[in-house]
Amino acid sequence: MSGPSKRFSGAPAGKATRLASAGRAAWLAVVLVLAIVPGARAHAALRVRPWAPADADSMVVWAAESRARFQTNTGDSVGGSNNRAYDLVGSMGRRLLQALGRDGTQQAHAVESVLDSLGLDTEVAFDPSQPGFVLLMVRNPYRLTAAGVGFLYWFRDRDLRQQGVVFHATRNPRPRVWWTAKSDEPYEWAIVTETADEGRLELLVLRLNDTATFWSLIQYEGSGPDLAGPGSVAWAEIDHTNPPELIVWTRAEADSNFEECRECPHLERERIYVERGVGFELFDSRLVPSPYAAFTLFIRLLQQQNRPAAARLLAKPARVTEAIAQGWARRGRGVWKIEYAEEGQAWPRWFATRFDGPAGPVRYIVRFTFEDGRWLIRDWVIPREAATGKEVRP
Repeated sequence: MSGPSKRFSGAPAGKATRLASAGRAAWLAVVLVLAIVPGARAHAALRVRPWAPADADSMVVWAAESRARFQTNTGDSVGGSNNRAYDLVGSMGRRLLQALGRDGTQQAHAVESVLDSLGLDTEVAFDPSQPGFVLLMVRNPYRLTAAGVGFLYWFRDRDLRQQGVVFHATRNPRPRVWWTAKSDEPYEWAIVTETADEGRLELLVLRLNDTATFWSLIQYEGSGPDLAGPGSVAWAEIDHTNPPELIVWTRAEADSNFEECRECPHLERERIYVERGVGFELFDSRLVPSPYAAFTLFIRLLQQQNRPAAARLLAKPARVTEAIAQGWARRGRGVWKIEYAEEGQAWPRWFATRFDGPAGPVRYIVRFTFEDGRWLIRDWVIPREAATGKEVRP
């Protein structure tokens, strides 16, 4: 993508001067904040030095032009005449990163602060272990449904290079870069983003060519694994070597026998994706172990009449007879209604549930214990009522 020229013929000199003065003041305010409050960003341990990049006047004018073009862009695409607005911001990002220099890219979040202070909508992300590779996500601040352009910046010696990639999921980028030890594809760059509306997770994987001049797309929207979402992700080296593994946590579909309250525990699914040469593939999927997951498994085993396996989920296996006698093997949509759980705990160790059993509704408090690396049902009781008639909680 081509960069902007230093002069623009369409802006009156007086207006450009006023814009430059206002923008320069905002710019210096951002720089001073970054110098005084080094803990404001995720990499708080770094020493943040004062920084005042050159060409402030020109960039204020470019920002004004890009905002005007964003406002008049038609449709949600980034192609054709719509591209110019993104291209301007991408070139501004390159100038700012050049001002930081190769040794200053760990402060690249300052670029986002500067650009956003000029009325733009951007997000900077980089892998702290490879700060020489920086992503600048550029979005249309006036059209939230529009696609975005992610500008990739990387150094070849002291030369800062730039490449634009279209993103439809433009929020919260989480990148990871690693050395491959392959002469023809020395680096890989993987980026997870999410959509603005539903928080759906998308994966983009690129490989650098042997001359470090451009990145090739390996996986992108519709060509890689379905990460689903919304959810949380993390890059990890489970086997302590590169390439890293991608771990994704999303909410699992509830068992049809259970009806969950909003504040109650839910089933969470963990999936591990590994890089296998052609990109990332699903390696393992499981429910995250939890008291609630143990209880839903227990009920399912009772319904399957697998009494021995169900008994192994109890701290006192003999109580499986009591559960069967109380009709817990009954099937039906929503026969178990989780009503509330241990207050103030994101991962509760007990919850209250109403069971629509053969003899009518019965409320139980079900409590759990963690033994030998797994969750077990410790016991269950029918809560008593106080003299006021209100239920007494544990």
